Amino acid sequence: MRLRSALGSAFALTFVCLNAAHASGFALSELSIAGLSEADALVANTSTLGALAYNPAAMAFHKGGYDLGLLGIDDHTEVTPTGGGTVVATTPTWETVPDLFWADKVAPHTRFGFGVNTPYGMQISWPAQTFPELAQGAGAALAPTYTELRLFDVSPSVSYRFGAVAIDLGADYYDAHRTVIGTPTTTVSGSGDQVGGHIGILAKLGSIGLGANYRSATNVPLDGTLSTTGAAPVPINATLHLPWQLALGVHDALSQRIGVEFDFDRTGWSRFTNIAVTPAAAAGGGPSLITSTYDWQSANAYRVGFHYALSRHVRLRAGYAYDQTGAGNGHYSARIPDANRQIFSFGASQKLGHWSLSAGYMYVHFDTRTYASTTPLTTTDPNGTTAYNGTYKSHAQLFGISISRTFS
Repeated sequence: MRLRSALGSAFALTFVCLNAAHASGFALSELSIAGLSEADALVANTSTLGALAYNPAAMAFHKGGYDLGLLGIDDHTEVTPTGGGTVVATTPTWETVPDLFWADKVAPHTRFGFGVNTPYGMQISWPAQTFPELAQGAGAALAPTYTELRLFDVSPSVSYRFGAVAIDLGADYYDAHRTVIGTPTTTVSGSGDQVGGHIGILAKLGSIGLGANYRSATNVPLDGTLSTTGAAPVPINATLHLPWQLALGVHDALSQRIGVEFDFDRTGWSRFTNIAVTPAAAAGGGPSLITSTYDWQSANAYRVGFHYALSRHVRLRAGYAYDQTGAGNGHYSARIPDANRQIFSFGASQKLGHWSLSAGYMYVHFDTRTYASTTPLTTTDPNGTTAYNGTYKSHAQLFGISISRTFS
């Protein structure tokens, strides 16, 4: 009954509430509301159910339980192109993203669990006249009018504890159920799925917790269509290159009331080289129809999280992170106008017997990024050219609530 109920809740939320998300690149690091409240610094935490999504090895330190949350995102992106006025990108007024992690005991030292969350996603639109070089002539067909990615992850895991140390092995089933790249004359849309894996370790040595979690890189094959004004749709193939992720953390319970954690994350964005759209076999195959080059670089994030037990039933949380972008200057694109960012967050939880209610808030400040390429627009790919020259500004606010229950 526990598994059936948790699965039902997760998929109901996923398909009813899921919208695209805009965060670090096209990654969304917030996997629980406790994590949201502590700037996602939870990879070495053995006591909080909301930490299980960040490092499932922590399941072995719990009898079992589930954490079900809903995250709301409000973001703002604008550009002042060279030679033009300020334009605000169109994004959903509110984006809602669910998350769930469920775990239960299957043997004295063994736990099985699974998570459902949205680790990647984005949605952004620019008016066709935003960038002067892409507003007329041959360049008008390249304007980045619409970009969308909707992807969710179902991740089953098994955790086993050896005394003070627990290890975890699991899979990640990624479903990119909607991917769209649009210009004024062309729309490419596709979907696909693929399986990756993750491994984690967590040690509790007195008041100190040491944790590590690694998620593999994954290539998600996409099947879809290319639709051009005045022409019949063409079946196409493409590949979405998802990065590997490594998280390392140390948690210190300074006292019975106070705990602090420091995390280091590295994301393998260097795998995100390009998106090449080719004719499918049904269309006769052949060379690439569209190639968008990105050539991102792997990037780091540095996180610190705090929690304070105000009483036996109330816990306060706060966090800070500095998250580097993987988007370099060589092939910068307004489709994913990313920059280094600072993250500030806080939240609280109220315990009610086996139940707990949590709420959190996060503010993401993106560094202002002025892009000044000297590469002229001479190809069919505007990335990294003078077409995207300008000053980009972004910020986001995230709000979340969750309900948790521990199993006895």
